[in-house]
Amino acid sequence: MKKLRIALLVFTVLALFTTVEVSAQGRFGKDSADCVNNLNFYQDFLRQGNMTEAYSHWIQALKFCPPKVSQNLYINGRKIMLSRINNTQDPELRAAMIDSLLELATTRANLFPSRAKVAKEGRLKDMMMFFGQDPAKAKLLYDNLTAYADEFGSSSDDQMLVNAMIKAGELYAAKQITDEDVMNAYSKFNDLFEARKAAFPNDTTIDASEAMLQNAFINSGVATCDNLIKVFTPRFEQNPNDTTLLKTISSLLNSNECTDSELFSQVVGQMYKLNPTAGAAYFLYRFFNSKGDEDKALGYLKEAASVATGVDKGTYLYELATIHYKNRSFGQAASVARQAADLNPKYAGKAEMLIGTIWASISCGGDEIAKRAKFWVATDFMQRAMAKDPSLAAEAQKNIARYRQYFPKAEDAFMYDLVDGKGYSISCGGMSASTTVRTLK
Repeated sequence: MKKLRIALLVFTVLALFTTVEVSAQGRFGKDSADCVNNLNFYQDFLRQGNMTEAYSHWIQALKFCPPKVSQNLYINGRKIMLSRINNTQDPELRAAMIDSLLELATTRANLFPSRAKVAKEGRLKDMMMFFGQDPAKAKLLYDNLTAYADEFGSSSDDQMLVNAMIKAGELYAAKQITDEDVMNAYSKFNDLFEARKAAFPNDTTIDASEAMLQNAFINSGVATCDNLIKVFTPRFEQNPNDTTLLKTISSLLNSNECTDSELFSQVVGQMYKLNPTAGAAYFLYRFFNSKGDEDKALGYLKEAASVATGVDKGTYLYELATIHYKNRSFGQAASVARQAADLNPKYAGKAEMLIGTIWASISCGGDEIAKRAKFWVATDFMQRAMAKDPSLAAEAQKNIARYRQYFPKAEDAFMYDLVDGKGYSISCGGMSASTTVRTLK
């Protein structure tokens, strides 16, 4: 075991030779025969899955070959080392081998600069794999992740930035960094995401990763209204025309229900002034709605919905539909809800539920059956809501049970020549629908 530990030190020594160039002796160096033989032997054993023999010859290849003989020497070395680590029970030896594995990645990055980013990302992934659940290693991981972000900026891998944010939250919980450290980290990482989105506007995966970053920040416990206002007020005052900063601040304040704050008012107002986008109008809607100014709020929401496109437009339209419903503009609410569902599938089930609620709320004239038929329609919509969005099942079932109380009795329906399952058309409140007769037994 002692000899094995000495062999492991080879990797540490490798870092001292990152500047070695291939000499006039050729690609395989002065010990070319030993180099070539061990390269061939370790690769043959690796293909056979014999990691013990592969390791033995790989070590010799490292010893006899020039450092830059082949990048595959380091790529395959990682596979061999991971196999040995996973089959090693001795904690001390395992720790030494992990250190060597990480040193191997550093050596590869130094020797092959064009692939340094890939090598360093692999190193970080290995660190996350071996140290990710160890609280004692959280600071080490965080420092390495942030160093990576500093080096590669907006080209950083999304998941690395998210992991850095998660570690920041863990360190804050352990009282190893301050709330301001966490917010500074979030601001920096968020700026990198925004830069990536600007560079790759058609890459929809960036939005999903950015949402994960924000969730990690929110889950850190740092994102209280008081903290956000404390940290971002001076930044806003110093950089009132920084649109990326304005977007970050407004998004965080909105996500954390801080929309009634003075800072939110100033930021969204400045956003709208600099660039009256749908998003800026929506945030102004949120602010005036929090202040109870319904007329101004509604005006900005309508503007946001008219300017927006795609799923954002669907989001704003659904919110507009709920306002129309509260204002008892039932026909308009149902129409806008349908538009929202068409544009944003997220609201497909919710739109059905809202329209069903509208049907249950309208007043219908006519005979006794005509007055109650609206509850059949409302039930239809609740059933469709469940089918399109299973998360709505509990609420929909509750509504259906309530509506069922108002179904006509079988004998009363019979008087109108109606039986269960028969088709029925209804028109009232500016809306119409076809439904099926259902009675109380």
